[in-house]
Amino acid sequence: MRGDATRRAPLGRPLPRSAGGKVTRLRTLLESLLELERPLLVALDVDGTISPIVADPDLARIPDATLSSLEALAGAPRAGLALITGRALSSLARMEQLEGIWRAVEHGGLVLAPGQAPGPRELVPERREALELFQHWVRTHARDAFIEYKPQAIAVHVRAIAAKDPARAARLLGEADELAQNLGLHVRRGKALREAEAVRHDKGSALTEIFERSGARSVFFAGDDLTDFPAIEFAAEHGIGAFVCSDEQRGAPPASAELLQSVDDTAELLAELAKRITL
Repeated sequence: MRGDATRRAPLGRPLPRSAGGKVTRLRTLLESLLELERPLLVALDVDGTISPIVADPDLARIPDATLSSLEALAGAPRAGLALITGRALSSLARMEQLEGIWRAVEHGGLVLAPGQAPGPRELVPERREALELFQHWVRTHARDAFIEYKPQAIAVHVRAIAAKDPARAARLLGEADELAQNLGLHVRRGKALREAEAVRHDKGSALTEIFERSGARSVFFAGDDLTDFPAIEFAAEHGIGAFVCSDEQRGAPPASAELLQSVDDTAELLAELAKRITL
């Protein structure tokens, strides 16, 4: 499908284009998912995909109806569920306590099989020192940003600042970008976000690992940001990859991606998939 100017649905069916075609569009995608080879791995980004974006990430929630769908998918025969997120494990745990699922947190920095507990993770001294210097800058210059401190990364969120002072938000992102690069840290760019990582990871590698370890024969992945593109492209090669659109969208999604118009679209698709996949 990559590079097809007349983007087509999986299995060669054209996607409906009419404004009133939401039901048909989602039904087409649902039927394509149900035709994928089993076991099917359903893998999902969290924020902006199954959880609405909010200014304060600590206040983000996965709607109860979506959690019910996820629980059903986790228990479905010849299927598996994975959540692949930039959040730290402790942050994700505040949003869900699902059983029997795969989790990849910190953009794939930590991949956990169902029931697996995290082990110790140590940074070499020079990586730890670089992250500490970036932390000092954050505490000095970005005190009003929302900061996520992760075991191997620090994320600076400026969505709330941008709502009041877009110029300052852009300036903070630029400064964070420049400092992280000067310190030899990997820079991850997301929606109203800069993240400095001591060790580079990506969601595509995480999805590849889960796909191989789980024994799945096909995969569906949905995500909403630049950081999700590697996983979307992997899923498109082994099943179906989908991009969730939003007002904050930057740049075109991968040509291989099917499009979901909102978090509500994702919720509706998952609800129907949970019903049909268990039949």
